[in-house]
Amino acid sequence: MKSSELRTELMRKSFHMLSLCYLGVYKLIGYPEIMSWIVPWSIIVFVIETARLMMPKMNAALTGFFGGIARVEEYNKYSGIIHTTLGVLVVFWLFGPAPAMVSAAIWCVAAGDAAAALIGKSFGKTKILGSKKSLEGSFACFITCALICFAHGFDAKASLGAALVATGIELAPTTRWFNDNMWMPIAAAFALAFLS
Repeated sequence: MKSSELRTELMRKSFHMLSLCYLGVYKLIGYPEIMSWIVPWSIIVFVIETARLMMPKMNAALTGFFGGIARVEEYNKYSGIIHTTLGVLVVFWLFGPAPAMVSAAIWCVAAGDAAAALIGKSFGKTKILGSKKSLEGSFACFITCALICFAHGFDAKASLGAALVATGIELAPTTRWFNDNMWMPIAAAFALAFLS
């Protein structure tokens, strides 16, 4: 990987870590209070993203402002922020009374997805099923998610199961309607709930 590509990916994943702000607000105000904040915020994000897609000048301004952070394929479709926000909304709604589960699920998408991208792009040689995804990146995602779940107090079965599910979601191809940023935290939380 070229140093400019690595720098762009580091910027993108640093921005991705801002999803931890949702977790910070959750820890600050708690559940169910978080719902009175995340629902309106999700609507605001949806409205801005939809307006961006409908207004070419706004789209050009926002994608230009975020430079290398926005992927070219996101210029004309919903970006990762809407998917991450909706995924966190669902996790808060369904698992809000379980702080360890919420925290582990959000950390999985923030750090697990970042590990997959950074390790995969830097060291990934073994491509999986002809995709851009690599075995090395997927392994990094799995280990990161498993360690996150262990650190949140979950046993081996729940931690490894959640890591496996989160890694499977991260491996799935991103489409207009499927984005790992939304489904990773939801799937990880469900796996932790089911296997705990």
